[in-house]
Amino acid sequence: MKKHRINPFALLLLTPALLIACAAEEPVVETEHPSVVVTQWNDSTELFLEYPQPVVNEALGNWAIHLSSMKDFKPVTSGTLTVTFLRGGSAAQSFTLEAPARDGIFLLDPVIENPGDYQVQLSLSSPQVTSTHEVPVTVWTSAEEIPVEEEAESTAAISFLKEQQWKIDWAIEPAVEQPVARSVAAPAEIVPRDGALVQVSAPTSGIALAASNEGSPSAGQAVSSGQVLAVLAPTAGEGGYARARGELERLQRDVARDERLFAAGAIPERRLLDARQQLEIAQAEIAAMGGGADADFRLRVRAPISGVIAERSFVPGGRVEAGQPLFTVVNPSAVWLKIQMPAGSASSLTRESQAIFTVEGTSRTFTSGRLISVGSVVDPQTRTVSVTYEVDNAGGLIQVGQFARASVPIGGTVTGVAIPTDAILDDNGTPVAFVQVGGESFERRVLTLGENDGLRTAILDGIRPGEMVVTRGGYQVRLASLSPEGFSGGHAH
Repeated sequence: MKKHRINPFALLLLTPALLIACAAEEPVVETEHPSVVVTQWNDSTELFLEYPQPVVNEALGNWAIHLSSMKDFKPVTSGTLTVTFLRGGSAAQSFTLEAPARDGIFLLDPVIENPGDYQVQLSLSSPQVTSTHEVPVTVWTSAEEIPVEEEAESTAAISFLKEQQWKIDWAIEPAVEQPVARSVAAPAEIVPRDGALVQVSAPTSGIALAASNEGSPSAGQAVSSGQVLAVLAPTAGEGGYARARGELERLQRDVARDERLFAAGAIPERRLLDARQQLEIAQAEIAAMGGGADADFRLRVRAPISGVIAERSFVPGGRVEAGQPLFTVVNPSAVWLKIQMPAGSASSLTRESQAIFTVEGTSRTFTSGRLISVGSVVDPQTRTVSVTYEVDNAGGLIQVGQFARASVPIGGTVTGVAIPTDAILDDNGTPVAFVQVGGESFERRVLTLGENDGLRTAILDGIRPGEMVVTRGGYQVRLASLSPEGFSGGHAH
């Protein structure tokens, strides 16, 4: 077999070419610099700003400027935004955006002529709100100058976008140090105040004629004092309405006749006085039955108070017996909050104290009126006493019979970091709240709770002063934390 020899000179010529080819095939690694993210709050607006690292004389890329009103936490939907790059206190360059690109978001693609450190002033003039933010920005001479940031460790931040926040009932609030009243939490019930709940019974036996009771009010309908609730056709029998009504009319005729005879001197005055007395007794009997000066012999059952029909217990066309309940009428404009408090705590209450409470079915917080009474007998089973507060219910938001949870001040305060009680969620038995660490980033915080005055709760551990706490919308943030993708879905700037 013939062997071929390799020319060493040819190998020397080939080696550099191979090296050049290999080098050409190696990928060029370009450093990507993360966008700058800024979140600022002032009394008027929340600014959430995203922008790429700026290089001089190059389009900076879209600045996504999110602005929300701190009044209602909704997006700014109109107005002019002026973005001014300040250097040494003087305006270097300025850009004006006549309107948001879409609700809550202004888009800007500025080109800056000179490198350096700037204070960028963002001034908003809108029918909704007027506000100014200032943000430090560095403009680099070239991309190579931009420092490479070390990769940050992964955090447990929860993503919840501005577009999601703007669509729901949303609010945030800074945690601040403040006094919280020492209070006792206790179960309670909404009950009618004295005289505000009346049961209307049939004063006599009779038939509730169907035709006469077509307009009889049903449960839930409002009625006024004196309004006819039902019409009965009394049946015969001792003490019946028809018999009493007939006796009344006979006595009215007798008195009229005796008055004429007395005027003519035909009878003594005593006989006239006796007739008038019998008439008064008959009128009192009719009035006790609820009857009036109606032309027929039917009994009209009337509402004794103004209020709402809580229950109707008869069927038109059926028979009712004397004393049978027909209606329950309740006046809900003012109710009582009856609290079962520990006996030792109840003894410290004063007439000036007010209870804070919530009722079943809603998280809304209510404040009681004046203290009505403090019980003097301890329940042997619960070791509590009954404490009653008056509650104005003119709006009708509270219903008689609802269970409640009350917080009653017992004197003294504690001072510390406090947040609204509504911001605290029960996460499988663990009290938690959500803190906004950035415009669209949140953290779940496990809390150690202190005193609670019904409106605010002292936080012993879990939240620091100044941190922005989600006070409305925390449940939706919790749902986002349970989603693998955090409900983010990405922006569409």
